[in-house]
Amino acid sequence: MTKIANLDEFILEETEDGIFLTVTGDDDQTLKLKVTLDDLEEIVEVIDEVFGLEEDDGVEEESAG
Repeated sequence: MTKIANLDEFILEETEDGIFLTVTGDDDQTLKLKVTLDDLEEIVEVIDEVFGLEEDDGVEEESAG
């Protein structure tokens, strides 16, 4: 398993050969992965579990005051 510390950027691209996720660490180490839509959905679910991201339904919360 390859580990990229301190993720610096990621690129998601669709080509004739499929969908690719390229990630680069702040040490310029790059890893390019071929992924499916199911893979991407699972990645988003894991990020949501770890960081507690919420879906934006377009409604801003009103502040009490």
